[in-house]
Amino acid sequence: MSEINKKDSTNELPMYDIEEAINIVITIHEKALETASLPEVAKGCGYANPTSTPFYRRIVAARLFKLLNSPKAELTKSALDYLKPDTDDAKQNALTQAIMGIKIYADIVNQHIGKRINIDLVANKLEKDTSLSITKACAKTCATVFASSLKFAGFISSDGTVAMPSGGATPKVPVDETNSKPEKDNELNSDEESQIQTLYLDNSRKRKITIKAPFTVTKDELERTRAWLGFVLIVQENKTDSEPQ
Repeated sequence: MSEINKKDSTNELPMYDIEEAINIVITIHEKALETASLPEVAKGCGYANPTSTPFYRRIVAARLFKLLNSPKAELTKSALDYLKPDTDDAKQNALTQAIMGIKIYADIVNQHIGKRINIDLVANKLEKDTSLSITKACAKTCATVFASSLKFAGFISSDGTVAMPSGGATPKVPVDETNSKPEKDNELNSDEESQIQTLYLDNSRKRKITIKAPFTVTKDELERTRAWLGFVLIVQENKTDSEPQ
């Protein structure tokens, strides 16, 4: 698709980072604008009208981060958990869910656990995503916003690499059912043999984890796999002996 046919803005990804989204949510909450009309919300937030680009883009971002409901500006539970946390991990959990609730964000985080974010590479990936159909300039903005949001939400470790934040519940990663087709055999290198291994989790052999992988992996690849399993699986407390298995 040529650049001329692509969009220079998108409603599929935030074009303002999560900190900016939170700031406008705080203003809406402090001025009791949750049930007001959008023109009133815009005016209360210091904008002339709801079609003002800075206001509109901030509202879109807040909705994508699941901080505001549509069509008005009602705060979500995640927003309230962040503003008024009632547990030690509620605030971080709200941030984690805000990031991982956007599928493209979750996919990129998954691919970069233990790695540094390269904004230019992320921008290139977004530009080539046919589901977005955005220009190079828009993709660069979205990639910069993504990196800034990860930093604010605690996804960047002290060494500058991507890591799941400590504290908070395991995030629920959205699934794109339209793309949830079985992997093709050629997704592994054609010159590399693979194996399929199954781990049964219970004696009845009804609960299992199956992986398809190369016969050998490096230590770094093993650590990335462990980190990946740690956040794609929802971990519960062990059952007691009296509970059914």
